Amino acid sequence: MQVISAPSPETTTRLRPIRSLPSRNQAFTGRTALLERVAASMRDGGQDGPADEPGVVSLIGMGGIGKTQLALEYAHRHAQDYGLVWWVGADQLAAVMASLTALASQLGLTAVQPSLLIRALWVELAARDDWLLVYDNLDDLGAMNDLLPPDGGKLLITGRDPRIGRIGTRIDVPEFERDESITLLSRRCPTLSPEDADRVAAAVGDLPLSVEQVGCFLDETGLETSEYLRLLQSQPTESGLDDRTVSAHPGLVSVVATSRDRLVATAGPTAATLLDRLAFLAPEPIPLGSDPAVGPPRFGVRLGDTATAALAVRKIVTLGLARHADNALQMHRLVHTLLRARLPQEEHGVIHHAAEELLATITLGDPDTPESWPEYGVIVPHVRELLSSAAALPGPQLDADGFRALVLKVQRYLYFSGQSRSAVDICRITRESWTERLGPDHPDTLNSGYNLASNLFELGEYAQAKEVDQDVWERRCRVLGMDHPDTIRSAHQLAADLCDLGDFAGARALDEQGWQHRSRLLGEDHPDTLQSAHYLGSDLYELGERERARDINEEVWRRRQRVLGETHPDTLHSAHHLASDLCDLGELERARELELWVLEQRRRRLGEDHPDTLRSRHYLAITLHQMGDCTQARELNEEVWNRRRQLHGDDHPDTLRSAYSLADDLAGLGEHARARALHRDTLVRRRRVLGEGHPDTKRSAQALAEVPSAP
Repeated sequence: MQVISAPSPETTTRLRPIRSLPSRNQAFTGRTALLERVAASMRDGGQDGPADEPGVVSLIGMGGIGKTQLALEYAHRHAQDYGLVWWVGADQLAAVMASLTALASQLGLTAVQPSLLIRALWVELAARDDWLLVYDNLDDLGAMNDLLPPDGGKLLITGRDPRIGRIGTRIDVPEFERDESITLLSRRCPTLSPEDADRVAAAVGDLPLSVEQVGCFLDETGLETSEYLRLLQSQPTESGLDDRTVSAHPGLVSVVATSRDRLVATAGPTAATLLDRLAFLAPEPIPLGSDPAVGPPRFGVRLGDTATAALAVRKIVTLGLARHADNALQMHRLVHTLLRARLPQEEHGVIHHAAEELLATITLGDPDTPESWPEYGVIVPHVRELLSSAAALPGPQLDADGFRALVLKVQRYLYFSGQSRSAVDICRITRESWTERLGPDHPDTLNSGYNLASNLFELGEYAQAKEVDQDVWERRCRVLGMDHPDTIRSAHQLAADLCDLGDFAGARALDEQGWQHRSRLLGEDHPDTLQSAHYLGSDLYELGERERARDINEEVWRRRQRVLGETHPDTLHSAHHLASDLCDLGELERARELELWVLEQRRRRLGEDHPDTLRSRHYLAITLHQMGDCTQARELNEEVWNRRRQLHGDDHPDTLRSAYSLADDLAGLGEHARARALHRDTLVRRRRVLGEGHPDTKRSAQALAEVPSAP
């Protein structure tokens, strides 16, 4: 800030109060904490130490976030604290000069040249400390450097450019809190219920400008909330977002359009094209990668060479079109919607394809390993957005090859991280889309079908999983041949469906065939061969060949320890199944020790609620029951049952397994009435979900019959 020494107090002339402020917004809502923070910063400076200048505050945020209204409300509330309060529209240099010239005139200053008049104004202000200047919508800090006032009074600045925050104390202005949005919507549209106001506020992302516009629009049109939300989704520019507000602020449509035009002018068409691509991703943080030509790659999308990427990001943020934090860009959902809506419909397909290619520049780790899962979690919303919007594109479309590979990895991540419900939605969309665009026999279509069936199986939808797996297996047999690795994987997955549908012999036939193929092609110690042997051991267990199943599972476990490592997920699967065999064969102490060890590994690696962790806890409870410790078994089973109910629902086969085991514990503890009730409920659900002839249904019927009736 330019500093001019103030004259001595004796020469300072105190003038009558001078005011020049826009009219106060009578509908100003909330922002209590922000106003208090502005006042404290004006008085004491910021919280970041001596670098902050007391009395200088910069309000930073995107267009429509409410910076101007916040500054105006502060100025009106505190006007009586100052002898001079002057509002300066700072978006254009000429407007600043005109406003400051008018202020100089009010102070009785004259000069031949504008520059001399401004200098005289600074001398006058430096001589007093009772003034507040508000520079609203300051965009070009460089051009305004000589037009910033001297020290002594107070300066409040609003702007979108984060660099303005270097002046004084920076305060980032966020969206409304939800209760603030609901309050303003209710003022503008009194007929709107609190529940509907909440839905509308969520749809517009609590952006103050849009809340104001939408409230007025709903009051004027009388549209039902659901009807309006459909309009906002399908035709956002016709939903009131182009209207000026009561305070004559331009509508959000105009704000966004003007900002994009300025992006073209200041950063070139490449930056604007990049912005359009980002608008086809989700309105969630988009991580930014680095140029691999200049150093180790950083997780995120690659925007081009370093200079091009830096300019584009800088200008996008400066114009308030997105936020930049934690090495990621994020658009507000309405900016995102309006940027996409302004593009001609015939261009959507090309830009959508370019957005797929952009997202595919991200390098991701192994989706099977938890270490990579946080990065996948960031990408899922963008993948989902691109897949969902593809259906609305005009004419035939082709997915980018790299994007399809990314989608398949995301499907695997969702499966291995225990998010099968989300995975099923994505898998169904891609299988249908790729069947139409690539054909039903394309490798990516078949991979997506395979992933769909895997996740349906995890959800307990065994019949649906079998139908999909049967189709994929038959196509792979025909297209790839019986010995192809993908064909064998499909055979094993189909066998798993058959096993849980009660067809243990059919499952064994497929698994034994797969094991023979892999043994011949890959050798006994190959991880895939060991997987086949593991499946075969599970089938033998279900067929009652417990000792042979135990021997196979123990051998596979030993080999996997040597080949894959002691804590590899596949090794843990073998240990888990071996413990189950040992329990059934009466080797209870060894079974318990092994189950406790597997449980600890899975807890540490996967977390408490992962399906594999819950399976370990469930089978540990069964072993404890067999050892006669029904009290501890009941505690474990009840907790796992409740977790599974929350995760999967009451009818999921895993939930019903927990209910069955819990009922057994209750019976063992003499709580016969509750045991009978739970066995009866489980039987009804298994009949409906699995069918009357399923082995689990028969076990439930037998268990219910064996529980003594209440006296």
